[in-house]
Amino acid sequence: MRFFPKSFLLFSAAFLMASCFFDENSGGLSPSSDVILENDQIPGMVHVRASGKGIFLGTNEPTAKVDERPQTRVEFTYDYSISRHEVICADFNGVMKDVSGLQLECAQDSLPVSNVTFFDAVLYANALSRKMGLDSAYAYTAVELDAGKHCMDLKDFAFMPAAGGFRLPTEAEWVFAAEQAWNPDLGWNFVNSGLAPHKVCTSGENTQYLCDMAGNMLEWVNDVRALYNGDSLKNFVGGVFNSNSAAGIVKGGSFRKAPNEMHLYKRGDDYPIFYSSRADYVGFRLVYGAIPNAVYLSEGGNVSLTPIVALVNDAEIRNLTESYKVKLAFRNEETGNLVYISYASKEAKVVEIQDTIDVYHPEISPDGHRVAFCTAAEGEAGPSSVYVRDLDDLGNNLVKLDVPGGAAIPRWRVKPNGDTVIVYVTSPYNNDGDQFLQESTWEVPFVNRKFGTPRKLFDGAYHGGVSDDDQLAVSGSPRLRAREATFNGTFIVENHDIWYNREQACNVSLSKDGTKRTLFLDFGGSVGRSFVGTDYKVHEELLIVDSTGNLIQAVPTLAGFRFDHSEWAGGILKDSASNLVVVSLTNISEAHEYIALVDLKDNSVHPLVQGGDLWHPCLWVRQENASHPKPVVDKDSAGAYFEYDASNPLIFSSVELAMHMKSFWKYCDKVEAVAFGSSMILNAVIETTTESFFLMNMGTSLSDVHLAEYLLKNYFLPYAPNLKVVVLELTPGLLFRFFEESAGWLINHSPGLMYDLNHLSKETKQEIADFSLDQEYPKDLFAQQYLPNTFLLPPAGWLAPNISVNVSEMHADMQNVQSSLDAIKSIKRMADSCGLALVAAITPRNPAYRETEAFDIFGPKWDVAHELIQAVADMGILIFDENKDGLHDYTEEMAANEYHVSYLGAAQFTERLDSLLKTLPIPR
Repeated sequence: MRFFPKSFLLFSAAFLMASCFFDENSGGLSPSSDVILENDQIPGMVHVRASGKGIFLGTNEPTAKVDERPQTRVEFTYDYSISRHEVICADFNGVMKDVSGLQLECAQDSLPVSNVTFFDAVLYANALSRKMGLDSAYAYTAVELDAGKHCMDLKDFAFMPAAGGFRLPTEAEWVFAAEQAWNPDLGWNFVNSGLAPHKVCTSGENTQYLCDMAGNMLEWVNDVRALYNGDSLKNFVGGVFNSNSAAGIVKGGSFRKAPNEMHLYKRGDDYPIFYSSRADYVGFRLVYGAIPNAVYLSEGGNVSLTPIVALVNDAEIRNLTESYKVKLAFRNEETGNLVYISYASKEAKVVEIQDTIDVYHPEISPDGHRVAFCTAAEGEAGPSSVYVRDLDDLGNNLVKLDVPGGAAIPRWRVKPNGDTVIVYVTSPYNNDGDQFLQESTWEVPFVNRKFGTPRKLFDGAYHGGVSDDDQLAVSGSPRLRAREATFNGTFIVENHDIWYNREQACNVSLSKDGTKRTLFLDFGGSVGRSFVGTDYKVHEELLIVDSTGNLIQAVPTLAGFRFDHSEWAGGILKDSASNLVVVSLTNISEAHEYIALVDLKDNSVHPLVQGGDLWHPCLWVRQENASHPKPVVDKDSAGAYFEYDASNPLIFSSVELAMHMKSFWKYCDKVEAVAFGSSMILNAVIETTTESFFLMNMGTSLSDVHLAEYLLKNYFLPYAPNLKVVVLELTPGLLFRFFEESAGWLINHSPGLMYDLNHLSKETKQEIADFSLDQEYPKDLFAQQYLPNTFLLPPAGWLAPNISVNVSEMHADMQNVQSSLDAIKSIKRMADSCGLALVAAITPRNPAYRETEAFDIFGPKWDVAHELIQAVADMGILIFDENKDGLHDYTEEMAANEYHVSYLGAAQFTERLDSLLKTLPIPR
């Protein structure tokens, strides 16, 4: 038997019984251990006996989306309670009027809530918890509302699984409960709903306990989308919430989906779902119950008990570092993996690179593109190796330094002649005995992702750093040792000294700005206490000595924490002395809970990242200096084609377009053919397989001919000198749009595109192009939809022909249609004036649309579609029609859904398009 606070039960009677949560058949909990679902003590909720049981998430079906595979087992060690049905309008509006002021317009109060963002649901759940005097399950510091009072963002959002308040169900909780009451044929669906929502618990299914799990509304769940790893997990709560652009999960199908399209393993809709998304077929239900020992999955599929969360955004990190490019790399002690964060774009993103190689002491290369690391920590006596890998989402191009005797604690530097080398030591072991000078310090060139021939610098494992002139080298653990070298006119004189009165010191790092300052941590030694003027404990002061070993500065730690793993910031720094240091902060349990930035100008300490146990941080900063002066163009906007904006309904389209623009500037001098269109052309043209021309696919989800006209006019014609062919997607239904509906949104929400309007010219082109190549974009915004590292879709068959518009209102003489046709005419004129070939391409749809009144999901009626296609042909544009009114040969495995091809269909479409392009009378 569970017990609840008195205030909780009083509110249950006062609030829930007055709403449609109330179930007249509510009863006490059943004592039977075989029962899974039973009436709960909270009216309108169902108690789920999940403890000791489990569920499978995902599927091993090869045609499923990449984020729905492989099947993964989740087990529970707790019970929970779930709403009998989806939250209804009366309940939601009654609560939210005093929270955000949001009032949904519903045809009936008993209809399920729809058109709500994930954050709207979070505010509702927290409001119920507060009313009951319970702990809130969600924390945040500020609320961002749009003009309609919808919550689009919660600053510093965090989920607290151990709290006892109301919340959204985890995906595992939702699936476990739904499996007990799953019947898509009897729920409200595409076949029986009339394409409209219905009052909860009114379908033909058995509604004794749970209603509308399959159909009526797609439902928000709590999890951040993360790829399954195929392992068995306990108390799984999804991925780590690192940014407000993270993709969410919806479950259950809706009144718009056919029964055979509803599966328990499904996690989304046709297009990605984000926390700021809302739709007329997406609602939610709540659960109650704490989750003990919650388990997360990182983006790479690693299990984590504590999420790693970036605490500052790009604007804040720039204020702290005076830089527009900053990267942070560190070790996740829970997994042994390398983690990095890039602040180059508008959204800080945490990436963990999954590997079996232990990562210690990562060091980012001077150009910021690679990271070196070793496999043993300072003070360890065991063997160690040095590796280098690319600093990207996958950690590509892993290279090992193959040397006898081992290598440890790598540090990059650039020689006066411009060569990039890595300094390393033969052992990271402590420096207290005679063994220290029997080890040695080396450097090895690293060029074109390859190690050169190592060269010994001197005896002694000086892993704290070596000055550029080789005259000073330092090491720590357990003593602060220094090698001071001078040239007496004949030969070099070495002095191996122990500084700091031979007291204990560790985490030694030599500055990289030429000042030869050394920072370190001590154990509350007498020299440090005398300098600081107060007694302090182990690692409570960050200490700095000059080139001779004399103390010149001390920085106290934050209250309740101690310093560890202190390192100077590296990269491209100012000519003046560097003042940036990065450290770990250990809590009272001695876990490295935070990574922080220390600013030596004012001795301030700024937490950057929070996690379970974060080791060995390395901060790379690109500041302006004589060799890298302030750019002519605006460093915050030039080439930055994506900026996260919760109010942007086309946010994933914005990321796709930004990635295309980055690709354009990379290959603009090579591109010979370009394909414009929506996701239908994006998913159908494989740009790397064409033989006729060097082709670039600029297809962008939900875009249209207006964006094609804009990009052709402003980018491809002026800055792609070898362009010869333009392929333009022809989708009749997408011609029923004005410029502002899609293209305008995408352009206005892109800082780079807006900046280019007034600043892009032949003079600034190269600098803007260079800046664009530095950008990193959050691919997780759509990663659940596409095959890894592509814009291609897995096979799922020709799904039921859905129609999302009222085709009876769509006519060829409408103003928006004429505007789109004018855009095509403009494209035709530009192509003709530049001697370009122009092809209009129609991708295949589900042949079953022949049995409907609509050409495809976007309409229009068949006769109107034919009229529009003919109008384009009459302009003298070659039509490449692979749909053929549904009489095509694209098989079920070549389809991803009712109007997109899979990668197999894309292979056939691209091959045929390529064959057509080969016949065009254009020099190659």
